[in-house]
Amino acid sequence: MMLAPDREGATSDGPAREPRAPQGRRPRQRYGAAMKVVRRAHMYLGLLVFPWILLFGISGVLFNHPQIGRDFERRSISAEQVSALTAFRPWDPDAVARKVVEQLNAGSASRYTLDASTPGAFSGWPELIGSTSDGGRTMVLIRLDDGAATLSTFPPEPAKAPDPPFAGATVELPEHRMAAVEAQVKHLLPKLGIDGAGPLRAHPKVSPELRFRMRDADGRLWNVTYDLGAGRLDGRLDGAAGQPLFVELLGMLHKTHHFPVHGGMTWIWALFADITGITLVLWALTGLAMWWQMKPSRVVGAIAVAVAIAVAAVVMSGTASDIVFGKVEKGGA
Repeated sequence: MMLAPDREGATSDGPAREPRAPQGRRPRQRYGAAMKVVRRAHMYLGLLVFPWILLFGISGVLFNHPQIGRDFERRSISAEQVSALTAFRPWDPDAVARKVVEQLNAGSASRYTLDASTPGAFSGWPELIGSTSDGGRTMVLIRLDDGAATLSTFPPEPAKAPDPPFAGATVELPEHRMAAVEAQVKHLLPKLGIDGAGPLRAHPKVSPELRFRMRDADGRLWNVTYDLGAGRLDGRLDGAAGQPLFVELLGMLHKTHHFPVHGGMTWIWALFADITGITLVLWALTGLAMWWQMKPSRVVGAIAVAVAIAVAAVVMSGTASDIVFGKVEKGGA
């Protein structure tokens, strides 16, 4: 006859034995603790940068829909109407391509032929600007291949800030221009031991500017910029009208990037842009980890992830091919 154990795990005829811990308890505890960290990171990073995520998300949509938040009217004009009202007729991209190749062959020793497997296509559209009687402006975009057009009518521009009286003036400071910097450091690379390096040249289009404020004889405060490349002055009256629309300001913020040489709010902006990008990456990874934790949804989730990867690969590769078509990457700063 077996003896029943008492509450302490001991039988009536033997010493008490300590209960054994369930197998694998510690790995499960570590896994639970790790997933807790994952969920907290997922949540608190989102709370930290949610204003930046909203800004980048909204401004990104506005790039594709510029009519939102702007006061203008847009209407479509059919190809038949364009043809009836103007002398414009749609162009055949393949016919234009053939003429281009014919002209190229006429002035070259090489012989080129069109690739019949790739049909010609227009990228972009003609943009034609006009004006209205009330001081507004119009913009017409025409599709070259089918003749249809889009007409946008803009109201008169609001009052702009007055141009500074010194706008466009040139101040010659030879010792404080990019030409002076170039002359002083052009032989830096050989001195640093870089074999075969030629002299440094100042970028023809990119140059820093000096920013400062000054008051005129009437006591008005001007925000002044001095182009250290061209030596030209520009500026605006501090606090004057003519600020960009809110949607335009969102777009400007969206496109602001790079860490400035010196600190300031722009440096902090770039820092939060980095944090936002890192957060989006972590969201994707922690989202996968949290999905994997839910066993009932693993199969459906795996199908969704596979579909997402396939769609992203097709769309991204196709868009990348369209972007780089006919373009050669050039070096630059």
